[in-house]
Amino acid sequence: MSALHPGDGDRDQHKQKIEKRVLLAQSDPSSGERESLISEYKLYITKIASRICHRQITAQDDEFSIALSGFDEAITRFEKGQPSTFLTFSYMVIQRRLTDFYRREQKHATNQSAIAPRGTTENDSISPEIVKHSVDQYREDERRDMTRFEVVQFTKLIERYDIKLTDLVKSSPKHKDTRRDMLDMAKAIIADKELYEGFMNKKKIGKDFAKRLGCHPRTIKRHRMYLTALVLVFVEDLPLLRQYLDLPTYKKGGG
Repeated sequence: MSALHPGDGDRDQHKQKIEKRVLLAQSDPSSGERESLISEYKLYITKIASRICHRQITAQDDEFSIALSGFDEAITRFEKGQPSTFLTFSYMVIQRRLTDFYRREQKHATNQSAIAPRGTTENDSISPEIVKHSVDQYREDERRDMTRFEVVQFTKLIERYDIKLTDLVKSSPKHKDTRRDMLDMAKAIIADKELYEGFMNKKKIGKDFAKRLGCHPRTIKRHRMYLTALVLVFVEDLPLLRQYLDLPTYKKGGG
């Protein structure tokens, strides 16, 4: 996975470059871009397969082949303008395919008894209601996995700003009006090029932000963690957390 951290100048450029290559692979199969991407990202694919499987995966393992196929599928399915970056999207696709693989590896009889009504056999057709329930359950599991993945990513992200998730929960404003004020301030930081660049470069919201935001420095000090987290949820690759918090997407630095 890319070693770039949030705030690095090359982050957006790297994101745009790989997404341009993915779109080229989709539109022009003869370009060889798909094969190049798969070849270049084999180490990345191996690493995330090992992380998902909680053991070292090598090219000889079935899991590697499935992860490779998942990366290829991600190239095919990725859409321009979607909230997730391509690498995040590919991680989630690979995770789903490996999860499917392990589910298939479970005892077939156990799986059948879990989804088939009593009295049916393996060759019996399954009612549309049961199929729909199975599909809905799968989608719910898929969404839960994606949300869990985002929470892990968010936890690692705020730690780079010296914030622990437990401390953030404790320091979050209890009053609705205060939360609304913090939301307005976060929008103002994102919309202001100077404030946004200052935040990303220094990785903090200083007291000097107060005047531009029209608040007292003590307000910044008291709610710095919550305000920092809001800005990060807005601008980073966390679409499900934004949706959960009912936050829109804002362009960075007044773009």
